[in-house]
Amino acid sequence: MEGVVPEFEVRNATEADLPAIVEIYNQSVPGGWSTADTKPVTVADRIGWFRNFDPAKRPIWVAEIDGQIVAWTSLSSFYAGRPAYDATAEISLYIGTAYHRRGIGRDLKRWVIEQCPRLGITTLLSMYFDHNDATARINESLGFEQCGHLRDIAVVQGQKRGLIIAALRIPAPEPA
Repeated sequence: MEGVVPEFEVRNATEADLPAIVEIYNQSVPGGWSTADTKPVTVADRIGWFRNFDPAKRPIWVAEIDGQIVAWTSLSSFYAGRPAYDATAEISLYIGTAYHRRGIGRDLKRWVIEQCPRLGITTLLSMYFDHNDATARINESLGFEQCGHLRDIAVVQGQKRGLIIAALRIPAPEPA
């Protein structure tokens, strides 16, 4: 099925989705490609995190195929939510390992970009490990520009890793 992008539905996450969100997130821990967590998290660990999101401004969305959550994405406020950065958000995106390499990441990130104007976001940041070539390719294809590289800032699975900061400028919506 590689190369075929399955159709998925995107909706606001609910607290009932948290077990699936945590399961998908934890699938990324052993690979060391997309999270700085070094051990799995629990649903209890994430309840406060989940409740800090606001569907109207900083949402968490889940992507479903045939009613099953296969991926999730969220927008977080940049720099501890200081007001001067209200129009800047950081994207996080995780895909269940059974659904990797099917184009879901690119399509879901494109979908999030399309939502940014209605959320008042004019700058979308993507922060990812410098050895994560898949995210680098997706970001480049969607127009993100690398604007920072913090070398050797993390130790993942015994390896020093850097963090890439990439930005995408979102045009303001046209007046109606």
